[in-house]
Amino acid sequence: MSFFVRDVMGSDIDDPSEKQIRGLVASLETAADDEHTDVSLQHEVGWCLSVFADRTLWWENVEDSSVTPRRVTLESWDEVVETLLKLSRGDIEGVNQLDWQE
Repeated sequence: MSFFVRDVMGSDIDDPSEKQIRGLVASLETAADDEHTDVSLQHEVGWCLSVFADRTLWWENVEDSSVTPRRVTLESWDEVVETLLKLSRGDIEGVNQLDWQE
C-alpha cells in the first residue's frame, strides 16, 4: 500500500482512484458535521493531509513528532484535490511548496 484515504465517517480506503478521491472531498460539503469534520490522505512515508469543509488543509508527519503541523486554506476544491493527488504520488516537495502556516 502506498497511501490510504480516510473518509468523513472514518473508514479507510486503500489506494483510491482520482475519481474516488474527488468524491471523498466532495462529501465534505454534505456529510461533514461537528463530529465528522475531515477527509485525510496518508502516504506510507508518514505524511498526512487532512481536508476540512472550509478547504483548510492540515499537513503533518504522523510518524515524526519533531515535524510541526502546518495549515493552509486553498481557494478552490480543485486545488485541494490536486494537492491530495500530489501526496498520493509521493510528491512531498510539491505539497511543501504551498504557503503553509504554523
